[in-house]
Amino acid sequence: MLSRRVLSASPRCRHLFSRPNDTNYYLTVDKPPAAGLFSGHDLGSPRRLLLSPGDMGAGERITGWLSGDTYLCCTQVEGTSDSINALVVQRGYCTNSNVKVPHDIENNLLKNMPPHVTIVEVGPRDGLQNEKTIVPTSVKVELIKMLISSGLPVVEATSFVSPKWVPQLADAKDVMEAIRSISGVRLPVLTPNLKGFEAAVAAGAKEVAVFAAASESFSKSNINCSIEDSLTRYREVANESKKLSIPFRGYVSCVVGCPIEGAVPPSKVAYVAKELYEMGCYEISLGDTIGVGTPGTVVPMLQSVLKVVPIDKLAVHFHDTYGQALANILASLQMGIRTIDSSVSGLGGCPYAKGASGNVATEDVVYMLNGLGVKTNVDLGKLMHAGDFICKHLGRPLGSKTATALSKIKGPTCKL
Repeated sequence: MLSRRVLSASPRCRHLFSRPNDTNYYLTVDKPPAAGLFSGHDLGSPRRLLLSPGDMGAGERITGWLSGDTYLCCTQVEGTSDSINALVVQRGYCTNSNVKVPHDIENNLLKNMPPHVTIVEVGPRDGLQNEKTIVPTSVKVELIKMLISSGLPVVEATSFVSPKWVPQLADAKDVMEAIRSISGVRLPVLTPNLKGFEAAVAAGAKEVAVFAAASESFSKSNINCSIEDSLTRYREVANESKKLSIPFRGYVSCVVGCPIEGAVPPSKVAYVAKELYEMGCYEISLGDTIGVGTPGTVVPMLQSVLKVVPIDKLAVHFHDTYGQALANILASLQMGIRTIDSSVSGLGGCPYAKGASGNVATEDVVYMLNGLGVKTNVDLGKLMHAGDFICKHLGRPLGSKTATALSKIKGPTCKL
């Protein structure tokens, strides 16, 4: 349970806190620490922590155990130069994304959590492409706007593929026309080849993505060409995008398993990812298209890819067919991944991967990251509203366990 008692404050001392037994712990900003920043060990009597505002960057956190049952979290207030907030809490948990109290600060599972993660929302494209009933353009546009309003920094808007192959996205040009003036958010679109790229640029796209596969059979069934032929196509797209200074992202599908070939060797994933990286993709998203991965298969795959592509150029994209997506995301975060693809209310599936269920639900990802103290800048309530909107239109129940649970709860708990 949270225990916080403000004893006193001054212009140069933000808060003093105490445990219930009145053993005081202090946070001051009077002068720089004599020997480095607090690193999580017992400070000793009187357990005084000295921090200078200059010792912490905006939004930076310092956390650790003061003693056996007491945990400290200090956060430099963003946008200020002289304010540090601190919380001292008893062993337990706090669901605010700014503070998380693990059971053991030295726990190997949690100590490497990043301070911030970027979520790439793929619902409007990857989430809807497999829907049999055509979703009106106006509904797609409204969904995109609702997702943007929740604070998501990247929303994949649509795909410029042939309507013959994906009729659901035949209105790509109209969708782009409706959102092209929106600023402050990235709105990439998928392009299968140079023709699709040119159509996307003509429609006002400012960022594009290409998609390859680590499975030869899946590449032929999904995009009607071999892996090598697909990479040749994307080099053409890469050359044109560089001329126009348009960023392009790369997807690799079937990174642990293929619906046709079965298990996919990590070396094949690494090869395709390396080729996309070397042709200029600013980021490569590694996708478990049929959702068969577990941390036991995802970790070796990432280890192989990391030998040829820098960690800051990678993202992960997990489908939740076997309920393993969140576990795979957690393992990926531990390995250094900082970008996660997800789909509102778990929408999705692949038209060419029979049995593949939807993507991991964005609501569930945000809830987990909040619980880990990892910032996303996403408003969970607004995100749930967007999920409710599209699920009602599709005539189906919510696909997010978090949204389903919180929608039944009234009062403060539903604001977690």
